[in-house]
Amino acid sequence: MDIMNIFINLILLLSVLYYSSGQDSTTTKTARMDSSRADTLMQSQPPGEPQNAPPPEITDIPFKTGETLIFKLRYGFIRAGTATMKVMGETTIRGNPVYHIRTTAESAAGFSWIYKVDDVIDSYMDKYRLFSWKFDKRLREGSYKIDLLTDYNPLDTLARVDYTKYDRRMRIDEKSKYNVAAPPYAFDVLAAFFYTRTQNLETGKSISIVNHDHKKVYNLLVKVHGLDTLETDAGTFRCLVVEPLLRGEGIFQQKGRLVIWLTDDKLKIPVQMQSKIAVGSITAELEEFSGIRQAIPAMLARNE
Repeated sequence: MDIMNIFINLILLLSVLYYSSGQDSTTTKTARMDSSRADTLMQSQPPGEPQNAPPPEITDIPFKTGETLIFKLRYGFIRAGTATMKVMGETTIRGNPVYHIRTTAESAAGFSWIYKVDDVIDSYMDKYRLFSWKFDKRLREGSYKIDLLTDYNPLDTLARVDYTKYDRRMRIDEKSKYNVAAPPYAFDVLAAFFYTRTQNLETGKSISIVNHDHKKVYNLLVKVHGLDTLETDAGTFRCLVVEPLLRGEGIFQQKGRLVIWLTDDKLKIPVQMQSKIAVGSITAELEEFSGIRQAIPAMLARNE
């Protein structure tokens, strides 16, 4: 895994858990969940609810159009890039109202000569329940260049994926379309993060989210460890410390951990994401923010 690719996936929060090689084959047209994983996903449904029942409507959304979070990406003390997470606005997909979320990542000028990165990821989440309707990932990382476009229909059990891989000159090197068996109302990796921000997070407890990306569907537990106070360029914040735990294979299960600091209030703004892996510590730290729905309750005055 290249360092900059890990940085980008820190902002995506979850996809690095299984997308570690960046070079896996797409010759298989249809991916299927094994029976144990399917059982786990079914168990995550509320007792007594039909398996295709929509999740409850979220009445208090903690973000709004225009929310912009800018992170500095560093490896140890070296600044390697910048990432931005923005709520672009509201639109519709097949007549359904959705939020459009965009995350971008680019390498710093002094780092681009080693490994140039210019990535754009778009998630289209249901306006009222935040499950996924569409997910577009366009990665430009050194010689690795792909488009991964996914369409969801919450009423069936398929995610429809269109994969294109390019060579150094942006000529199509590989192209395929395939379906992935996914339960209704699944979340892409970015939608899962915004959904987590709406949940009641309590120390010592976990929440469970059904995630999909590329060829994989998995049940993700987000464990809440406790409280911390964190000082960043954007300010000083009281934070909840959480950790996503993948049930199954994953780079962080095998080689390290991903820990996330969220503001300890109903906004749950990401302040820092950090991974300790074999090659050191990789951090995404909040540097600037704007367009927040309200004053941040967990933000402390400089002298506190």
